[in-house]
Amino acid sequence: MLKLCICDDQREDLERLEAITRDFFRSRPDIPACVQTFWSSYDLLEYMEEKGGFDVYLLDILMPHLTGLELAQKIRERGEMAQILFLTSSREFALEAFSVNAAGYLLKPVEREAVCKAILSAVQALVPADDPHLVIKTREGVRSVRLRELVMVESFDHSRVCTLSNGVVLETAATLTSLMERLERDPRFFSPHRAYIVNLEYVNGLNGGELFLFGGRRLPVSRKLYPRLKEAYMRFAF
Repeated sequence: MLKLCICDDQREDLERLEAITRDFFRSRPDIPACVQTFWSSYDLLEYMEEKGGFDVYLLDILMPHLTGLELAQKIRERGEMAQILFLTSSREFALEAFSVNAAGYLLKPVEREAVCKAILSAVQALVPADDPHLVIKTREGVRSVRLRELVMVESFDHSRVCTLSNGVVLETAATLTSLMERLERDPRFFSPHRAYIVNLEYVNGLNGGELFLFGGRRLPVSRKLYPRLKEAYMRFAF
């Protein structure tokens, strides 16, 4: 889940930005996220020390005691590769903002469209081009799943069950055929049986009738598909 924080010592600005940000994520269920707010740079620093940092920071530049720029410098000193967006009422800080590798800045009073565009750009920058996702519709809503975390898909009656590497199970009504059409361009995925799709990264071995996953799970292999599976597995593994 994406973690985003907003730090601004002006109550009205903070509340408006929080409302816009939460509305944005509600409109994008494919980007699961949590939003936290701070009125003080010191409060944010204390939180980071205790619970870790964030993926995206929206920082007011002009704050007492510790400015947004100074706060950003401390974030970078921690080695964080997070996206940082500055909030400012003047363009004069633009060059300084980029000195800490900021993703950009938003002029106050912030405009909804500009905020949403900046957040989306920051989120997209966090996802490497070589880390593709699969967006699926589940009972809980739309989910975006990293392909490298998708272990397998099983077909049960009228639903498909997606198992992730962290043990999470997602259920979708999408057909196995439609899912395979979206996955087949990735050499990691193979359908060894009409009821399964498997990620070869999690395959520990195979024989003529079964495929073995790390963790001990066994899946049936169609006799007709075994030669193609063996070829795909050997090509992928070696």
